[in-house]
Amino acid sequence: MAIGFFVVRATISAEREAAFNKWYNEEHLPQVLRYNGAVSGRRYRKVVGEDRYQYMATYEFASEEVLQQFLKSDALKDLRAEYDKHFGEVSERIGQGWVQVFP
Repeated sequence: MAIGFFVVRATISAEREAAFNKWYNEEHLPQVLRYNGAVSGRRYRKVVGEDRYQYMATYEFASEEVLQQFLKSDALKDLRAEYDKHFGEVSERIGQGWVQVFP
């Protein structure tokens, strides 16, 4: 069974970066992990490379099927709305679904 990943890359204004990281780590990421079939979540900060996005979050799901369900879920709609409420005016983001192909 293939593992599904949801990857979110985001920008954040410098003056809101500390609040963004605190909220993301303490509220947002744990909310995603409450979804049935979510296995893990990790966050990263870009240190090298050309890309406008400064941060990346990866969420592992038990299978491609669970990922597809998450992508269509009200839970994801609610998570996006909450993100926009807190940081929509000072952040850009892109979300992508991926499925493991090897090993």
